[in-house]
Amino acid sequence: MIRFKLLAIVLVVGLLLAAAGGCQTDDASGGNGITAGSMRLATPAEWTERADGLPNFETHYGFDYPRGELVILELGLAYQAVGTGQAEVGIGDATEGRIAQYNLVVLEDDKQFFPAYNPAPVIRKDILDIYPEIADIMKELSVLLELDTLTLLNKEVAVEGKQPEDVARGFLAEQGLISAEEPQADPEKETPIVVSGKTFAEALTLGYLTVYLLEDRGFTVVDEVGLAEVALIRPALESGEIHIYWEYTGTGLMNVMGHDEIVTDPQLCYELIKDWDMDNNNLVWLDYAPANNTFVLFISPAVYEEYGWSKISELAAFFN
Repeated sequence: MIRFKLLAIVLVVGLLLAAAGGCQTDDASGGNGITAGSMRLATPAEWTERADGLPNFETHYGFDYPRGELVILELGLAYQAVGTGQAEVGIGDATEGRIAQYNLVVLEDDKQFFPAYNPAPVIRKDILDIYPEIADIMKELSVLLELDTLTLLNKEVAVEGKQPEDVARGFLAEQGLISAEEPQADPEKETPIVVSGKTFAEALTLGYLTVYLLEDRGFTVVDEVGLAEVALIRPALESGEIHIYWEYTGTGLMNVMGHDEIVTDPQLCYELIKDWDMDNNNLVWLDYAPANNTFVLFISPAVYEEYGWSKISELAAFFN
């Protein structure tokens, strides 16, 4: 909650400074008169430096973004900046709920630069050996998590202020994956399952989707959702403190495995980290969700209405 308050304060101060400086908000919101030299890009500072960020992105698409038009913001504020006319273009996450909130238009990565980041449940093999049916149970859930679906679930949490627990339970019930009755533990399933997850909105929702789904199927579940980020949650999984959590294929490949090449194909990315984790850590990556929560470049509805861009290469052509 403190982080959300801080981000809100930073954005408000930024908007006030922009107004005091005479920013052309009419042009930004309507797209009129915008040139290649005034097309502002809202981005966190991190993305201007990382390997899968701005410098290699420019090389890949063959254009240079005017450095004077970069609007450097705290992580997560680009959606609001573009949605409220403080920038024309933004960088963010594909499943972010604020994309739907502001009706932002995501540009297709038609030259395939951004890495694959499909969420998948990662489970200890010793637990899967005890309960092999978990693979099919989790697949019932993962196949439903299309990009639009996960985006709307995130919007309910991050924008509408609903609790991840309520969003998860409501979705499972709506999809017919759990019953309305109180779940009952199956006495034959003696070994409890420790379900965990990371701390941000999407990870919390994925964690509770897993908790309620497994409880409904008779498993005794220990709730450790919201435990930590990858630096701490991975060691907890490897040591057996937790048994299952959702990770992103790209995170596993680059941050955990240390793969030094960007992989944009979801299936290849999945197979690489799946094989490596099985061989090195006795961990099993279950089927990944269709939603690819990679980086995306987005524009405001007004800019889309004026220019009609649907692909990043069209934006690059504009700059050239």
